[in-house]
Amino acid sequence: MPIIPPLAHDWRRPLFSVMLPTYQPTDTLRRALESVLSQAPVPEMMQIAVVDDGSTASLTRELVRSIDPTGRVDVIESSDRLGLAGNWNRAIALSSGHLVHLLHQDDFVFPGFYSRMERAFRKDRQIGMAFCRSRIVDAREDTIKTSSRLRWLPGVMSDWMPTIGERQRLQTPGAVVARTTYETLGGYRDDLCHAVDWEMWVRIAAQFPVWHEPAVLAAYRRHNANESSRLFSSGEIWPDLVHAIQINAASFPHEIKTAIVHRSARWYAGSALRTAAKQLNQGECLQAHATLSCIPALLSMMCNASHGEAIRHRASLLQHRLNSGSNELHAA
Repeated sequence: MPIIPPLAHDWRRPLFSVMLPTYQPTDTLRRALESVLSQAPVPEMMQIAVVDDGSTASLTRELVRSIDPTGRVDVIESSDRLGLAGNWNRAIALSSGHLVHLLHQDDFVFPGFYSRMERAFRKDRQIGMAFCRSRIVDAREDTIKTSSRLRWLPGVMSDWMPTIGERQRLQTPGAVVARTTYETLGGYRDDLCHAVDWEMWVRIAAQFPVWHEPAVLAAYRRHNANESSRLFSSGEIWPDLVHAIQINAASFPHEIKTAIVHRSARWYAGSALRTAAKQLNQGECLQAHATLSCIPALLSMMCNASHGEAIRHRASLLQHRLNSGSNELHAA
């Protein structure tokens, strides 16, 4: 696990470190930074830094300075390309605050985000992280959906492990993690791509209480050019999720491990089947083949025979459609 070196517990350290990992940023970075700057306290209370991952020379610095000519935002450049998890870990290692907020260049937060997160950590100093509900938006910021309300009132989640262990339930822009949590558990795994944050939330849940803020205070932008869309299109997401379930199992209590693994595999198998059906309807045969190829691995992790049989049957029907479509394509 990547090590996050601890910092001295100096009272002069800022409360927050808002770290924005970037690569070849576009104007969406402007939206992200403006959403932070509009509610940022003085620099002594909040570090704000854009951590670039080897973008075109001077691109990131020039864009940030067009947004923030005062120099309030630090720009940390690098000639080395570390990749997604590598740059997140670099951003955490460079943070000086007690609380770390990783805000991706496409995402943003709403007014009140930092005051609510601060309140959570002041109410319960034992929590390892706090998160709010998020709005998932498209490139134009129109709402696609809103993440689930997991509590009616702000507070520590009860029985959080079975919930987060089953599937991803939160978006990274809505999460704030104590730096000491990262120092204890280590950073993000570089052998995962899409599920890299989900694995971290499971790891945190295994050792720390987690606070949920039911207000919608963050936005996750979903569009064709972002990394998640690329992973869906290429089919890389599915073996990554299978690998994440296997890794997560090590964090589950022994008495509920089999049940959570089963529910997780069942959920993602259902998601894969829905995705494959949509891909077939759109004539995306190669993508559907990549999606369906994960089903055997997910079935192998399920312990309920009837659930497995139902998924196997649906997968067989989709595979038949795929084979028929491929044969027609070759005949043409």
